[in-house]
Amino acid sequence: MKIGILTFFNANNYGAVLQAYALQKKTAQILGESECIDYKCEAIDKVHRIRKLDLKLGLNRNLKNLAWNSLNKPRIKAFAPFREAIPHSEPYNKETIAQANNRYDAFITGSDQVFNLELTGEDTAYYLDFADNGKKRFSYAASMGQYFERCEDVYREKMSAFDLLSFREENMTDKVRERLGLDCCTVPDPVFLYSGEEWKKLLSIKQNNNEKYIAVYALFGSAELFRSAEKLARDNGCKLFVITKIGRPRVNADKIIRNAGPKEFVELIANAEYVLSDSFHGTAFSMLLEKQFYTVLPPKATDRITGLLKTDALKKRIISDPDSITANRIDESEMKTVTEDLKSVGEEYLGRIRESLS
Repeated sequence: MKIGILTFFNANNYGAVLQAYALQKKTAQILGESECIDYKCEAIDKVHRIRKLDLKLGLNRNLKNLAWNSLNKPRIKAFAPFREAIPHSEPYNKETIAQANNRYDAFITGSDQVFNLELTGEDTAYYLDFADNGKKRFSYAASMGQYFERCEDVYREKMSAFDLLSFREENMTDKVRERLGLDCCTVPDPVFLYSGEEWKKLLSIKQNNNEKYIAVYALFGSAELFRSAEKLARDNGCKLFVITKIGRPRVNADKIIRNAGPKEFVELIANAEYVLSDSFHGTAFSMLLEKQFYTVLPPKATDRITGLLKTDALKKRIISDPDSITANRIDESEMKTVTEDLKSVGEEYLGRIRESLS
């Protein structure tokens, strides 16, 4: 039995690559042989690949592409060896993906926003509609963004073919049950399939006590996030390291880090005194590694983060007023209890997939 995992394998995004790594590794442990499908979705790849320079594009467009390339080339280069080490297939595209039926006995789609048709340019391959009749189809913690009503008919048609269906957000599970009448459940993002200690061993994370710093993972980089980080660093005599791909972040930082690969990203969080983030996976790894953290909610899709912060103590880690941020500490056991429960839920669901395959 060989399992093919369809996800955003080529995205140069920490969450996308780390969740793909975790899901492939855990499915190999529980289900048998598995690998990620190197699927080239045009809409996803366009966001992450190096941009062309061409006289036909005009001066302004070429200058913008040149600036984008200079910012992102180091990041793309840092991601390449980590991604290459994940077991994966030969490349497929929309025209050739049906050939994957010759390679795999069953398919899993997820995690990440694989069901978000706006994000994928309405590419329905992530719904496994290329799979031959008789091939088992599963979703693991799939997400669909905020466009349920507009795509409801597509969801009803495509999702009804799945043997087991699961989503990352509870509100999506509720909508699919109530509006589409399909049996489904909620499971955690694949990064929670391993504990923090397991992540340290898997990635050979090194302990570094040479510098006392606060790590900021700025996906959106709001003024609230940077003001909070600057105040916390100033009040605690810490350096400020900012991990971001934002061109000109408005923050007084000791380091702006653009070339960290997925391992280095986890290592920076693991060795920080505090972690501040406006990202789901920044919050997730802070909890997994039991770090003192604060979170600024992003402009949209906030339920992904608030769904993680299940206890009153964890909910208080959401920053509402940058000027009031303090070095108050949270009991690490609060985070450990939540992440252990999530790990159990994820492994139990993979056990259900194993039973379906037997």
